[in-house]
Amino acid sequence: MEHDALKLAGLLSDCCDIVLVCKNGAFIERLYNEGNYSFKCETISFLNKSFSLSMLLKMKNILTSHEIRNVIYFGASELKTLYFSFIGKDLNVIIRHGTTKSRPKRNWFHRLVYSCVNYHIAISKHLLANVRDIVPHGEKVKFELIYPSFSFAQYKNNPFDPGNKIKILHVGRIAHGKGHRDAILACAALYDNNFNFELFFIGDGEDEKYIDEIKNIVNHVPYKNSVRFCGYVVDVGRYMEYADIFLYPSYGEGFGNVFVEAMAYSLSAVTYDNTTFPEFRKMGFKFRLVEDRNADLLAAALLEAAKYIQSDKTEYSSNKALAAEMFNKNREKDAWCSIMQ
Repeated sequence: MEHDALKLAGLLSDCCDIVLVCKNGAFIERLYNEGNYSFKCETISFLNKSFSLSMLLKMKNILTSHEIRNVIYFGASELKTLYFSFIGKDLNVIIRHGTTKSRPKRNWFHRLVYSCVNYHIAISKHLLANVRDIVPHGEKVKFELIYPSFSFAQYKNNPFDPGNKIKILHVGRIAHGKGHRDAILACAALYDNNFNFELFFIGDGEDEKYIDEIKNIVNHVPYKNSVRFCGYVVDVGRYMEYADIFLYPSYGEGFGNVFVEAMAYSLSAVTYDNTTFPEFRKMGFKFRLVEDRNADLLAAALLEAAKYIQSDKTEYSSNKALAAEMFNKNREKDAWCSIMQ
């Protein structure tokens, strides 16, 4: 979410004055300070799951001093405090939804808090349906789909060691539901059929217990030396440029940024049939889609991808042009500007 917020702020700063408001000391503030951005940044002390008078007053001051007319809010956890800072101001409040929500928010208090919202923007059809079911809304509230945009760079430096091994990539935080266990076990099909491969996990994690659990699974498979944990990397595209297969058995994604990147680099991708992945298929992207959480079918699809690496490169080459068309910066910018005052 932090990267998405910075990216959208940068995109919209081409057509209007942007002020990024974020939690004091949060990861996004660090990213902002490390970058070279043309827009301003203000910080607030967030008190999660509690009402904050200091946050309310600081936000009111920011809205007034910067003469803000449009508020694009990523998430909704602090909306209860922000609602009171919006009172008395003629604001166009937009909530941008990027993750699937499970608990309905339809009691009287949520109806009050969400009454300040003009637009709910989702970044996938799956999320759009999810938001309609979860949040309270009146007749004047609008729900719209705006796909995020991406830039796909080309890289000259290969991050992998030279050799004939099949390079399999998984990108995502080491966390429950991201499919690390499924990916590891699916590689048994390659090992049993004498394929020479390496599985690379890109991404870090905060749950040390879960990380240890995943690494313990690796230590108990006969191909443990073929699994690499690379941690967080800045240029994921550099790995995708030179990988062969993108193995992404996620249990569910609100959108799946890294999956779009895999399509843009024409990788042979294997994933489960859930949430947004059927939506990508309907867009015209080509990849292997197997029954949700069916480990046997996942392994079989991975084996098939390994067998047809060369032909897949030709067949899936159209994914690159389609990704550039569907997730174009100008298209996203125009969509956002059309709903701003």
